Amino acid sequence: MGYFEEYDLDSRFKSVFTSWHPGKEDGYYHIVIDWDQRRTISVYTPEGQHDEEFIFEALEEFMDDLPPYIARIAVSNDLELLSTASDRDMTKIPFYPSPADFSPKLQVPKVYRSQMTEIERLGLQVDHTTYEPTPGETRHVVFKYYTNEGNVSMFWREVNCTLRIPSHPNIVPLDRLVIDSVTASGPEMVVGFTTPFIAGGTIADNVSRIFRLEHLRQLTTAIDYLNLSLGVAHGDISIWNLLIDPETDRLKLFDFNLCAKFGHEENRNDVKLAIITVFEIITRDHRFREEDYYADELAVSTALQMEDWEQHPDVRLEEGVTVSEYRRVLDDWVQSRKQGGNKELQGSEQAPAPGAIDWPPMPEFSPVDCSGTMLRRPGQPRRDMIKRGEPFIKWQRPPTSHLPLPAGKRLLATGEVVDDIPQATP
Repeated sequence: MGYFEEYDLDSRFKSVFTSWHPGKEDGYYHIVIDWDQRRTISVYTPEGQHDEEFIFEALEEFMDDLPPYIARIAVSNDLELLSTASDRDMTKIPFYPSPADFSPKLQVPKVYRSQMTEIERLGLQVDHTTYEPTPGETRHVVFKYYTNEGNVSMFWREVNCTLRIPSHPNIVPLDRLVIDSVTASGPEMVVGFTTPFIAGGTIADNVSRIFRLEHLRQLTTAIDYLNLSLGVAHGDISIWNLLIDPETDRLKLFDFNLCAKFGHEENRNDVKLAIITVFEIITRDHRFREEDYYADELAVSTALQMEDWEQHPDVRLEEGVTVSEYRRVLDDWVQSRKQGGNKELQGSEQAPAPGAIDWPPMPEFSPVDCSGTMLRRPGQPRRDMIKRGEPFIKWQRPPTSHLPLPAGKRLLATGEVVDDIPQATP
């Protein structure tokens, strides 16, 4: 079922808080997010056992077999499960905007989360799903969402930017907003969005695919369009965010979660990132990305000054085209950006792009009761909402190890397992 079948523990689990608890049995409490089950759990460990490796090993051992209502566990020095409890729930429910917050002028199609079926887990808060836009028609899409308050502002920026980008052959478009509500008559909330699913995986995933010279030209064209025509910096050009459509053989850029207004973020520099990305595609050498995720001037100049980029033996480039030709096309593009009076390589602000897109500021958060004081926060504890009798969006789902489901069952994007009832034939 995808990403979590061969996961790295650091990818599946995220430790968000650790505190020392002295008492009868001194130890540590750790709050951990399990991205696979979309679930938060507290882990009590004895004194001396507070490193992430120990915590994650304990969770790997027990997490998949814990009932869904368990909120905390205690483990021994020998990784034995000592106890479980349903209290002290540390889950937080994030703020979700209304469809109207994105702009009443934009008629953006929507789909309800309960209408979507999970097919495969592609990454953290990213799933391959299906839905039926019309009876009998199945559409495969990528469903991107957020379940924690730390992603609220990033999600707002990404959706607003993506839905305003005009159709472009080398940019994956927004498909629909994903809607949910906590009650049948409650207000609608935007909990995610979909983009068309493109088979074959990213350039990072599918290392056996040919990277043609035209793919390089398509990448630079897409970046120029974003930067110079729309006034947007993608901010995360990488082998993980590039696809090649097997049906059209076109390169596709996606994932705008780090986008920004062009020139406003010096470290989100698409030209620099593209140089390092092409270097990685050809050489499989990730030294610059490992040293500094946002390619700095030193990394870029070092890569460009290298006399030879040694093609990795497993890399497939276009037949009859040398690495030097790829370098020439890349170098010509970099020079054209400089000679055009554009100072992106120095991160300077630019004159407004002719078709610059803009989006509204994030809507005001709803007031949250914090110990008797109403404050506007991007999220609130689930346990407090339960005490007040307030409904909330639910995300928890079965772990990957429990999949595939038995015949006759399917998993909704809500996390609910339902009977797979065939559609009646007209």
